[in-house]
Amino acid sequence: MRRAGAALAAALLLVLATAAAADARTVRVFAGGPRYDASWVQDRAAYRAKLLALLDARERGAAGATAVRQGAGDVAARLLGPSDRARPAATARDLVTLPEDLGLLAAFTGTRGALARSAPDLTTSILGLLATYAPQIATYTATFPELAQRPFPPTRALALALTDTFGRVVVETFAELADRLDAYLVAGVAMAQHWRVVCTSKAQMPELPGGVGCDVESPARVALLRTIDDDRPYAYEATSAKPSTQALVFDPDGKLVAKQVKTYLTPVELPGQLDLVPGDVSRGLSAVRTPVGVLGIVTSKDAWMPDVTQKLDQAGVEVLVQPEFFVGDTVRREGQWAPDTLLSSGYAALLRHPSITAYALPELVGNLFDFSADAQHAVAVEPRSATARPRQALVGQPPAPGMAAVSPWVVPDPAWPDEPMAERRARLGVAGEALLPGGPRAGAMVEDVVAVDVRVGETPERRRVVPRRRGVGPFSDNRLLAPSARPQRNVALAARGRRAYAAFEERGPGGRWRVRVARSADEGARWRAPVGVGDPALGDQWWPALAAGPGREVWLAWQQRDRVLVARSVDGGRRFGAPAPIDATVPSDVHQWHPSIAATGPGSAVVAWVDERGRVGGELGLPRAQVHVATLRDGRPAGDARALSGDGPVAALATSMAHAWAPSVTARGGDVLVAWLDFATYDWRVRARRSSDGGRTFGGAEPTGSGAPQLEQLADHPQAALTAAGKPLVAFADWRKDPTTADRPHRLQDVVVAPVGGSAVQVDGDGDAQRPAFAPAIAALPRGGAVVAWQGHRHGPADVLAARVDDEGRALRVLRVDDTRLAGSGQWRPAVAAGPRQVVVAWEDDRGGPPQVVVARARASRLG
Repeated sequence: MRRAGAALAAALLLVLATAAAADARTVRVFAGGPRYDASWVQDRAAYRAKLLALLDARERGAAGATAVRQGAGDVAARLLGPSDRARPAATARDLVTLPEDLGLLAAFTGTRGALARSAPDLTTSILGLLATYAPQIATYTATFPELAQRPFPPTRALALALTDTFGRVVVETFAELADRLDAYLVAGVAMAQHWRVVCTSKAQMPELPGGVGCDVESPARVALLRTIDDDRPYAYEATSAKPSTQALVFDPDGKLVAKQVKTYLTPVELPGQLDLVPGDVSRGLSAVRTPVGVLGIVTSKDAWMPDVTQKLDQAGVEVLVQPEFFVGDTVRREGQWAPDTLLSSGYAALLRHPSITAYALPELVGNLFDFSADAQHAVAVEPRSATARPRQALVGQPPAPGMAAVSPWVVPDPAWPDEPMAERRARLGVAGEALLPGGPRAGAMVEDVVAVDVRVGETPERRRVVPRRRGVGPFSDNRLLAPSARPQRNVALAARGRRAYAAFEERGPGGRWRVRVARSADEGARWRAPVGVGDPALGDQWWPALAAGPGREVWLAWQQRDRVLVARSVDGGRRFGAPAPIDATVPSDVHQWHPSIAATGPGSAVVAWVDERGRVGGELGLPRAQVHVATLRDGRPAGDARALSGDGPVAALATSMAHAWAPSVTARGGDVLVAWLDFATYDWRVRARRSSDGGRTFGGAEPTGSGAPQLEQLADHPQAALTAAGKPLVAFADWRKDPTTADRPHRLQDVVVAPVGGSAVQVDGDGDAQRPAFAPAIAALPRGGAVVAWQGHRHGPADVLAARVDDEGRALRVLRVDDTRLAGSGQWRPAVAAGPRQVVVAWEDDRGGPPQVVVARARASRLG
């Protein structure tokens, strides 16, 4: 064994000797949902009976229960149950997840929903609800006059008018189910963001599920707002004029503990149709900390959004839940295969982000007027987990790494390659088309509940590390950059001459993340002990960005307490000066995110970040995330912060969601390039702008690596570089719809490189294979071209790969960087820097326990 390999093994064994997880626990994650049928939305009793029978097979023969598919799994028979029955909320071990829009169906219940239930189409259904809820619509329009300014039909006012129906039928049923099962429960509804209970008398008020009581006494408002045919002494009242699609989280006592508001809306949720309100881009979604894990809930479209999932990963989410009503994208013989699209959502986030260990996909299925959904319920786990094998697959797919439980589909689907893929998908497409309205098997989708045990709260146990005798190909043995017993993540690299620098986050006492900076004087061969910056006691320090300037100047930027801070070292990274906010004029309620920094000359640099001081179009007044840029002169912020994104046209569908994300800035002297993700086209595309005066002024935004405008594209993680010849390149992870893939698996995410304003070139070497790749990093090489490193999933768990590209972005050959195939380990999010002769790659690696920053080097001349 080479000395470096022995050193790595010894260091890991030394610092991870106490890495066993004291708070690790097994929880059972359930995902499922019903098939829509008008029979179970007749009234509150039928709605409750259907969901109860779906989750508890013992109720399927009960009086009043609607039919549940024979053979469907349930929850009650498979519960782990709380470890202490006397304290179910604190010791729960079960998580039940139900679909998006499950609560919205309650609009059809009762006598007020009779016209809507029997309507031939959605428009007639809405008109029926508008008529029968007219008194409540008038009441809320008087309470919130802005509702009168909404376009016809007045569906936003209707959503508020339905508050009592949703509260009585949906909220109480969900709370009762959670209490009955002694489980945490997640389920979707579209209703007012805030509500209260009004009653005729607090003294006569019954206790509602979850222990809810009366907030305000008002017999008159009870009579006005109560919409269900009963004699309850209470009613639910909306206290917000903002109805939204949201996921409700209930604890095992039935208490509502969180509301997670959907941030990105689908066309049917926008003005002119349901007219719902998107969530705040900063505060609509958050990590929900429970005994069954840290939950992140990405309702439908949110699961495809890179800003949403990256923020949740940063917050330490362990279980990602995607409540879904995947309408309009069904299995058929033409167009993109619908399950290919689903794999690019929360499942891709499970592979992409290291904090996420499990993924639940509960689906609402069936035909609702002309809306059809036939997707499967699924639970997936990280591919390195013991639960990940054997692999399962969504319908018409190859087995997917980590896919642990998938509900059956309407016809048998033997595993590929027992049946050629083109023939398999053609056969399944015929069956899918038969399910659509008017088809011979219309509405015969499969309802079910699947379950998988997952581990949460776990620090990986110490493992014996057996590195190879030498590195892989031209890359050296892998070494710990700064050995620690604490987790590390989000490494950034910078180099100038033989000097190299690494900044990363390390979890300190109390669980708080702090930024640390290490330095090397020999192109990454040896690293000095890291130093801290700023004051970690002021809050988590996130997303460090580095730049090496002339002489011994080093720039560092990071995010702390919703602000971007910068600090400079003039002694080669030994000490940093006091941090300063990049923009002292920002209002106190504005969030700033994800900085990137580049040095432009002695004492000068340019910083780009995401800033939410802008506002989206329309009347909502919600924050708009835009890329801002500012310069630093003489070592201090110059006070010239301004928006770099947001000045171009915005698609009508994106008016309330035209956000930007993930800026990357690079410089070669005064030549500056900034690239970012932009949602102005109602999908995520890369844009870039260039400056020739050190970031003081910029040219216009140029689309980079974009596909056909009519085909949806979801780019991620752009990284900018300027080659030695001044050629501007951007590397990013690319996914785009391909309507020609009905007979073969979609390639999923690719790593590509594109010249600014030019077309993307795939560099990951996987061609059309369904092997996702994420998180590229790029660095220009001194003698031309660049090197790109990324996180690849050729074998399931993440590996680190790299390729040299020329000035046009064309890859020469793909190389392995990490030197382990150890079962149960993963490598994520590489960074790359280039010195005069050596290329340095660093990444997060948990082969020995808690993730640590690991580095490898290679001579640039040997990369191709």
